[in-house]
Amino acid sequence: MPLPTSAAFFLGFFVAIGAFNALLYLVARDAPFGWYAASMFALVGVTLVAAGAGLPAPQLVTALSFALYAATLTGFCRSFLGVGRGRRTFDVLTIPVLLAVVVTLFLPPHAQTHAHDALTDGAQAALFAVLFARGIAARAAGFRPARFYLVAFAFLGLGIAINDANQGGFLLPGIDLSDAFTAGLALQALLFALALADRSRAVTALVALDGLTGIANRRSFDAALRNAWERARRARTPLGMLMVDVDFFKHYNDGYGHQAGDHVLRRVAEAVQAAALRPDDVAARYGGEEFALVLPLAENDSIRAIAERVRSNVRALAIPYPAVRSGVVTVSVGAASAVPDRSGSADALLAAADRALYRAKDEGRDRVVVSDGPTSTPGPGLR
Repeated sequence: MPLPTSAAFFLGFFVAIGAFNALLYLVARDAPFGWYAASMFALVGVTLVAAGAGLPAPQLVTALSFALYAATLTGFCRSFLGVGRGRRTFDVLTIPVLLAVVVTLFLPPHAQTHAHDALTDGAQAALFAVLFARGIAARAAGFRPARFYLVAFAFLGLGIAINDANQGGFLLPGIDLSDAFTAGLALQALLFALALADRSRAVTALVALDGLTGIANRRSFDAALRNAWERARRARTPLGMLMVDVDFFKHYNDGYGHQAGDHVLRRVAEAVQAAALRPDDVAARYGGEEFALVLPLAENDSIRAIAERVRSNVRALAIPYPAVRSGVVTVSVGAASAVPDRSGSADALLAAADRALYRAKDEGRDRVVVSDGPTSTPGPGLR
């Protein structure tokens, strides 16, 4: 027996969504985005059904559209949230409830009773409750984008509640509020888009940070230096640079172990970050035990003062190091500044600060040396 036209259309629609989702995942390698796009296509079918579009075989169309939306929504929630240690537990709860939703939607017409309707509504409510609980668990674990996710489900739940209460005669029975369900779906879709954008920002920020110390990594430092150089060149304002090296770190790492060495790097990173007082200042881990600061509008006495602040911040940590004369972990700092012009480059400024750092190490460490090369132009300190 051939399928009704509407059923064939929605079956084709389901296959197309699956193919589209697979293509998005292969191209973007981003499962949450792929599931979100698929759920938005499925939402079109749900919206048409909710709006009473006059489609043939309405019962089958309703079942197909809601089953498709429930499946793609669940896929999005699972891939977007992750949840971590509780993922397997939530899967044990989520997948059987999703199957129950699908089964109740496709029961034959003669089984459509009030008890069946209550069972269907209960299965759908249970699915939304489990997906909402996943969001709560993710937010409790510190996943910030989950806040948009939770608000999205709150709007969907509110739309469903208003629609059901209105149809049951409990809320403004003289007014048709069936659009509340559609509005809840639309608001949920919008907030899921905001959640994806927030997730993208969070991932970008994570990629830009050094995994050990939590400050900017080398890649983001290089980008910050290029951008700061171009801004300073256009405005003809000075740009300062500090290079910081932990004194005798290799011997400390070898003598006390890598865990102790990592602890030192984290504490020194905090001290370097604390010296970056202005919003445009960028503190970064340059590599190994070296750190760097990009300091817009810093020159002459200003960069020396900031460099001394870095050195004294590290000394104030008082991390014991009996093998050296100071008795504590210290740093050497090289500083340079320049007013960029078309003939110069950010690499030249970095090289000048690096040369000053090596002079500080040659002169005994635990000190600041400011480059005396032609990288800085005289003028009042601007910081």
